[in-house]
Amino acid sequence: MTEVATSVVHEVLGPRFLEVDQPIIDYIINVLADEDFDFGDEGEGAFDAIGELLVGAECVSDFSECRLVCSKLSDKFGKHGLVKPKPTVRSLTTPFRMDDGMEEEVKKKKPEPIDGPVLTERDKMKIERRKRKDERQREAQFQMHLAEMEAVRAGMPAVCVTHDGGGGPNIKDIHLENFNISVGGRDLIVDGSVTLSFGRHYGLVGRNGTGKTTFLRYMALHAIDGIPRNCQILHVEQEVVGDDISALQCVLNSDFERTQLLEEEVRLHAQQRDLDFEDAAGNGKGDQIGTINKDAISQRLEEIYKRLELIDAYSAEARAASILAGLKPDVLLLDEPTNHLDLHAVLWLESYLVKWPKTFIVVSHAREFLNTVVTDILHLQGQKLTAYKGDYDTFERTREEQLKNQRKAVEANEKSRAHMQTFY
Repeated sequence: MTEVATSVVHEVLGPRFLEVDQPIIDYIINVLADEDFDFGDEGEGAFDAIGELLVGAECVSDFSECRLVCSKLSDKFGKHGLVKPKPTVRSLTTPFRMDDGMEEEVKKKKPEPIDGPVLTERDKMKIERRKRKDERQREAQFQMHLAEMEAVRAGMPAVCVTHDGGGGPNIKDIHLENFNISVGGRDLIVDGSVTLSFGRHYGLVGRNGTGKTTFLRYMALHAIDGIPRNCQILHVEQEVVGDDISALQCVLNSDFERTQLLEEEVRLHAQQRDLDFEDAAGNGKGDQIGTINKDAISQRLEEIYKRLELIDAYSAEARAASILAGLKPDVLLLDEPTNHLDLHAVLWLESYLVKWPKTFIVVSHAREFLNTVVTDILHLQGQKLTAYKGDYDTFERTREEQLKNQRKAVEANEKSRAHMQTFY
């Protein structure tokens, strides 16, 4: 599919497309080649997804030409069978034949002629080379993505256990107002405002490339005004690089004071052993200095033991295990959690999320999954974030009704304008 998409895009956009940076070319092709991508009527879906990028990359001169190009892309992709057909809706009053689809012989449709020249062997070799090049670039992009994830993870605020109290009030509703999110100079969300009500389950939807994953990352980083500092946020990303550290050890490592005291205790014991070894070896140099060092080490060790006892450090492992057993963040962020899961795992996840007592936001393209687990929909489109009550099917009906009302308002406005112009 990617090969044909590449050929169609190069054919429609012409020589100007060859002057565009390769990452932008790959992004446009991957968006259009997505099997779930909706081109919309006359390419409106393509215009919403990549229109701004085409104009910014100077593939087209202006937005008017961009609409024509997106319409042509929709036609070309349709002729190649790459446009996802819209499901037909049958009225309940329509008569139904019991033998529908049970004909003994199904007439085979003749393959429609492909619009465009037949590929020669040389062209096929070029496409094959380009395919291998694309695979290498995708691998390089994946490695770059892993590096970015490491950078993001390194920049995230550390989870730290304190022993001074003052945890702050319990987290309930979260109000995010007038926030902006941009990546590489490109605005993804402008003047965004949304209220996350406690205990509601939100499904974040929108076209690929609109900024859903970036929005979750900003939330996880507490980089949006309105998120309380004591709000515990757990972000489960699409791609996670694992290591050998156990979950129990991660919780223990978050107690910085305990970790530092234990490390200092080990260092001081090592210094004590070195001094004792020097004394046993009969090294008479610096006996007075050695005695002073031993006294200082013993005094510091006594201070460490008192502090460890005060913060109850020796029962930390048992307490960490109990924390893991009942750990529930204030906000849970899930990015495509059903990817690579089999049916049984998806059903288990659905059952778990339905019973989740606090707030979560999930990004998913699985309609049935969203209908099962969410109570609200956050729709990201045109740099705006809009909230809808109900599951995904309810959102689609509400959205369609809104678009229908907008079209009626535009038509009424045009009729009124035409009527007024008759008097001039």
